[in-house]
Amino acid sequence: MSRIKGNLIIPSHSELKHFDLPSDNFFIGPYLILIMCKSNLEHYEPPDKTKSPKFIKSEVLRDLNSRRARIVIDPSIKDTLNLVAGQNLESTVSKLCSFPNRHSKSQNIHHVSDWLLNELKNIGYDGTFFHKYSQDGFDLENVISNKNGSTEGNNGESMLLCAHYDTILKQNGDDIVSKAPGANDNASGVAALLEIARVIYPLSLGRNIQFAFFSGEEQGLWGSTHYAHYMKDKGLNLHTVVNMDMCGEPGFLPSNTTTYIDIDDGQTGIVSTNNEASKNFGLIMQGLANTYTNIDTLFDPIDASDYMPFEARGYVCIGAYDGSAISTNLHYHDKSDTIENIDFGFLSEVTKMVLAFILTEAR
Repeated sequence: MSRIKGNLIIPSHSELKHFDLPSDNFFIGPYLILIMCKSNLEHYEPPDKTKSPKFIKSEVLRDLNSRRARIVIDPSIKDTLNLVAGQNLESTVSKLCSFPNRHSKSQNIHHVSDWLLNELKNIGYDGTFFHKYSQDGFDLENVISNKNGSTEGNNGESMLLCAHYDTILKQNGDDIVSKAPGANDNASGVAALLEIARVIYPLSLGRNIQFAFFSGEEQGLWGSTHYAHYMKDKGLNLHTVVNMDMCGEPGFLPSNTTTYIDIDDGQTGIVSTNNEASKNFGLIMQGLANTYTNIDTLFDPIDASDYMPFEARGYVCIGAYDGSAISTNLHYHDKSDTIENIDFGFLSEVTKMVLAFILTEAR
């Protein structure tokens, strides 16, 4: 018989045969309420990163501390990173904050998706489109843009870079009227991805790159769940999923120049076969941050954001996160999450870290 544990519905072993699990070795993370059924998408609670684990497993940390990625400075990467413009990041955050709110149940969300689509097309990405889906009576869209790699270099693989563009207020999750700027959560991540898209547009890369801007994240990872299901159903091959969620408000970690690199250490996902690759990519991103940027890094577990539906389907996931979703940060999911709180120098360095990872892995 199923049992209730916190916010989870956990099936008994006799019931597992009714679920289409990716492997026999799995762990049910704190935001996954229903395991994937053959006929239905899984369901997630609205994400609250204040409840997420802050530390990776001790044995994983010992392993990571015993290894370091060896990075040889590449002048071409260094030159490309210098193209990241803080002014562009600030302009994007300012524009996103100018919408009354970006609640997924409001009409504003469609104005935001239209703006994102046009921004990507203005950069030059003709292969930009809406991935449309319906959830709980709401018709929504993810904004997807593709950059094709070289025929000989991509092996049919894509790197998926994602960020959510919706907002929510903790005082009332269904408030679709009140102002909700969402500067850090998550205009910061959207701005970083748009700037990366601008910088790499003229470059010739080996692997395919796909940018995904998700709606419905704050309601329970709606957009990413639908898109991850679509990707898996089509048999599309992903090299890595890189998620950027809350990247511009430092000061909640040991220093004002420290960011988290999210990795899959086995605490929060339901698939074990993708853990080692996630840790290895995390080490590479850490090495690139040390080599090319002015920020320090710590590892934390992936959780409560748009990489989780991809992890549940076996894809390898990492992310960038500033660690600011804590109970003492009054800006989190609040009308006070404004542009004045964003450190654009820090956001520029985080953007460079992720961009360096893309340039390294997409060759």
